[in-house]
Amino acid sequence: MARPASSIPFAQPARLCDPCMDEAERAYERALSFLEKRDRTEREVSEKLSGTGFSEGAVTAAIGRLRDNGFVNDKDYAARYLELLLAKGRGRLRIASDMRRKGLPDELVRNTLEDGLAAEDEYAMAAAAARRFWAESREGKDTKGAAAKVSRRLASLGFTWEVIGSAMRELRVDTENEEEEVSG
Repeated sequence: MARPASSIPFAQPARLCDPCMDEAERAYERALSFLEKRDRTEREVSEKLSGTGFSEGAVTAAIGRLRDNGFVNDKDYAARYLELLLAKGRGRLRIASDMRRKGLPDELVRNTLEDGLAAEDEYAMAAAAARRFWAESREGKDTKGAAAKVSRRLASLGFTWEVIGSAMRELRVDTENEEEEVSG
């Protein structure tokens, strides 16, 4: 498991300028300073180091050392990032897209989603969001327009159309039952 950013020893800025320090060591020290601020994927650290002017060899050596010392671990990062995005109510498609944008490999993204997001949990999140959005969208609007707006909002959160369809069917049944209770 990767160490939290707060447990990473501070990189010594003066050491980064030490002419006796080899490039790989300077890259490692610079990477520690990046990781001090927040957790990052291997690709994020690699791109940041490359953009700072370190050679490919120095970047590769630094990443390997960071991995060996537990400062970067994409699998742990993916699991923590999944939990963060689930807490924000994001759906499978949005989570996968965000993870790939962070540089996580497709296979790791797939495995993380398979292990950490059950279909029924995703459906329950979508259904809860649909009910919340319905209450917000329905005021002063026709039912059909409100339903379309709810569907679009669910899609923007990254839910699949299959999940959205199920959530909307449940919402329709709930709404019909409420209307029957009011009129009955």
